[in-house]
Amino acid sequence: MHENRCTVTVNDDGVAHLRLTRVAGRNAIDRTMVEAIAHATDSIEADDRIRSLLITGDGPSFCVGGDLKYFTDNLDTLADEFDTMVSLWHRTLPRLAELPYAVVTAIHGGTAGGGLGLVWCADHVIAGESTKIATGFSDLGLSGDGGSSWHLPRLVGMRRAQEMILENRVLDATTALEWNLVNRVVPDAELVDTALERARWFATRSITATREGKRLLAAATSSTHREQLAAEHQAMLVCGSAQDAQAGIRAFIERKAPTFLDR
Repeated sequence: MHENRCTVTVNDDGVAHLRLTRVAGRNAIDRTMVEAIAHATDSIEADDRIRSLLITGDGPSFCVGGDLKYFTDNLDTLADEFDTMVSLWHRTLPRLAELPYAVVTAIHGGTAGGGLGLVWCADHVIAGESTKIATGFSDLGLSGDGGSSWHLPRLVGMRRAQEMILENRVLDATTALEWNLVNRVVPDAELVDTALERARWFATRSITATREGKRLLAAATSSTHREQLAAEHQAMLVCGSAQDAQAGIRAFIERKAPTFLDR
């Protein structure tokens, strides 16, 4: 793992914890940070113990976006830096979003720029009260990366997406909740524990059902009604052939908590 960028641990509950650890730089993204997260994603994908993923950032901010000092040191080759960094970043984010289990992201403080990609790839987002969300790109003469132009119109609608991307509107935690960018707001002191509890809950869920549900939701905005119904049909057949459906139905009838074991 690249030093001072991120770490990955897996607990006995099957929860993987990806922590951004570049505290002095407020978890700003430089080339080494992108490479570290890509490497961490390799290890996450390869570990069959994992049943959910928690993403957090150490220090005063979750991730303030691109490292402007790094870019300043490379102004003469800026397009080349963007080509290298953004291409790897944009290969990594879909891999996190497409994990077969739930991804929980806990954010606080500055949460901005390309770092928002780690918010967009999540299935559940919890914000600390100190959270400030901004795309930040337009003030720098940049158009943006990390998927904001794809996710924001779907999450908040086109007009609000235009405010965030073209006008660089900054949202506090309460507004982010009102705009459906996060699922819940909690005091900063409770953030990691609350998010870990949620990740542990997701780890008890059926991976088969979660995987198929995520696939259906990802396709929903680009499918016709008939296409989506056909996809739901096929997903139900996949679930019906798995042990988790039997365990879930049996547990419901017996009024017990189900134990899901599919990988």
